[in-house]
Amino acid sequence: MKKMILLNPGPVCTSERVKNSLLKGDLCHRESEFSTILSNTRNKILQAFAPNKGYTTAIITGSGTASLEAGICSSVSEGRKILIINNGVYGERISRIASAYKINKVELKYDWLEQPDINQIEDAILQDTKIEVVAMVHHETTTGLLNPIHEVGAITKKHGKAFFLDSVSGLGGEEIDLVTDNVDICIGTANKCIQGLPGLSFVLLKQNEVQRLRSIPPRSLYLNVISQLDEQEQKGECPFTPSVHTFYAFEEALDELLEESVQGRLNRYKKASSYLRGQFKQLDLELLLPEEILSNTITALYLPRNMTYARLHDSLKERGFIIYAGQGELNKKIFRIANMGELTMDDLEAFIKNLHEVLSA
Repeated sequence: MKKMILLNPGPVCTSERVKNSLLKGDLCHRESEFSTILSNTRNKILQAFAPNKGYTTAIITGSGTASLEAGICSSVSEGRKILIINNGVYGERISRIASAYKINKVELKYDWLEQPDINQIEDAILQDTKIEVVAMVHHETTTGLLNPIHEVGAITKKHGKAFFLDSVSGLGGEEIDLVTDNVDICIGTANKCIQGLPGLSFVLLKQNEVQRLRSIPPRSLYLNVISQLDEQEQKGECPFTPSVHTFYAFEEALDELLEESVQGRLNRYKKASSYLRGQFKQLDLELLLPEEILSNTITALYLPRNMTYARLHDSLKERGFIIYAGQGELNKKIFRIANMGELTMDDLEAFIKNLHEVLSA
């Protein structure tokens, strides 16, 4: 198969080292060798994202949405409510999951092109004493928008609420400190900024949240954070068959991240997105959002006049580059370029050269 440069927000391009890790061989998940891999991988997640202790993690076989669903259905007590801050497709996904489990919710909806109103969030908490959890997306890949996690975390701490953060496309790509940002529950995945393979995701949980979650009756057999956590911490096993070979790749990708350092990864992504945005301006492509609220890893751009997404996508795919469509109401207006994953500056320069040729034609 021809090598493709993936400029979509996951699955991402991975290193040869990560891909080759899949060749380690078949392994039964009830053997001690797998327990060692599971323990190592959990510890490396904590080393990368919670180095100051105070957190634990459960890894779930499934995409980021699996851990997102597990976190939501495991964290809201009977008779209490979740406040959902919704300003994109992934905020909407949190809302849909809450509805699927018949969890009581309060929802603050915002335009997809704007950050939420901090005062409005605090007012909503003050007006409804049944709110127990406040949920928000860290990086809305719908548009590339970053949400104000530090400010929202300060509000949830002030009012004694649990701060639930979907950081599926944030961890490893954006600035975050779980402690100083007062994040109680954080959702991540292997196959975006960590540069692993699809199929594994995880829940980071503040230690003092574990007891609260234990008091909540399980709403799901497979997607219950506490049952997953207990099996992994106490027995060194997963309660159900995990994606064993994907664990090989996940541990290898975490090793790469720790060697580069999380800050080093952020710096590399920031350098890449800055380069791309400078080039986009030279090509007279218009950014969807102001740069001050943009992530390090996704740039949404208006389609050029007289250019459809399908034509742009197919022309670039012929040349070995995969771009990404807009979602929902933006589908016919924009395209998205992600610079997460194992991408070199040579890859990005080649993309710009080919994009220029396609647009000129």
